[in-house]
Amino acid sequence: MALIDPKYSIGIDAVDSQRARWIQIVDRFRAVGAEHLFERAGLEAAAHALEELVRYTKSQFASEERFIAAHSYPELEAHRKKHLEIEATISNLCTEIRARSTTTTALKLNLFITVWWMEHIMQEDAKYARFILGRAS
Repeated sequence: MALIDPKYSIGIDAVDSQRARWIQIVDRFRAVGAEHLFERAGLEAAAHALEELVRYTKSQFASEERFIAAHSYPELEAHRKKHLEIEATISNLCTEIRARSTTTTALKLNLFITVWWMEHIMQEDAKYARFILGRAS
């Protein structure tokens, strides 16, 4: 099981574990993209890692949504909408890499993930964690 840095934990082990796996996939893309994105083999490796990120993101979001629905989280639909926006952004970045339409995709992904991480996980996910953990008390 992958471990998440405690400062990013929302206190729900199942979600934190999935998020840690997501970070591993992002790191793999970053490693390839940072040094080899302009080479054909590097571009293919980056595209593969990003496609894995798209698949895992959809799976992780679906799992998270089932989890918070099971706890009757009142803001589920708003949370789901944010997930759809994130999925669309990551899918667009994947299309850019496949089409080789830009050389800044790695930078865009890094910036997006940094902003998303801070806003979505540390704010939005923290809201449902407080709700769920507060009900468990």
